[in-house]
Amino acid sequence: MQHLFPRTVTILSASLLFTLGSAQAKDPHLKKANEEALKGRYVFRMTPAKSFSADAPADPGGLATAPRQDLLRVGWFIADGKGNLEGKTIATTDTNDGQTWIITFDWRGKYTVAADGTGFFSIDAISNLVCTNMTVSHTGATPHPAPSGGTPGPGNVTCPPGVEGHEDYAFVFSVPQGKRIEFIQTDNAGAGAKIFLTGVARREDSGHDSGDQDE
Repeated sequence: MQHLFPRTVTILSASLLFTLGSAQAKDPHLKKANEEALKGRYVFRMTPAKSFSADAPADPGGLATAPRQDLLRVGWFIADGKGNLEGKTIATTDTNDGQTWIITFDWRGKYTVAADGTGFFSIDAISNLVCTNMTVSHTGATPHPAPSGGTPGPGNVTCPPGVEGHEDYAFVFSVPQGKRIEFIQTDNAGAGAKIFLTGVARREDSGHDSGDQDE
């Protein structure tokens, strides 16, 4: 029996931790606290990751006919602590023949947070789209796009229908109390080369120490 005792304790401890974790994940008070913690103005940066289908033989991901892809993004959003978001995004986009545009847009969305600090958010309503072709000779005052008297100028091309639209993401608190979240794109409704976006958002009032910086 002496040899079995440590193993029994280990099993009981693991069982207790699992039970406590399950109870925490279902705790409505923690869920509400986490939703309220995700509140304030956040700044974010997003980078791309691509699926196997983007490189696979026979082009199952549709790389040859892929539409414009968002590759890099920066911006901000405001969470109201009640499940609603509004924000602004500046995106560097590209086509498979190297036509680079900047696309800026405002958006509104929703979010939900579980008791264990995981959650989902969406980008729903898109407005104030401005598309700027950056694959041109740069002239005039810098930085570009030049607000006046230079090339390229903001909005020098017309945004095509559907160039930006609905998106879904999963996220997790990477710093307690919603000060910093890490997120990944989870939707895949559109055609193209299967480029997914991933990013980090930091609440502006959380300071700028090593715990809040991106890798």
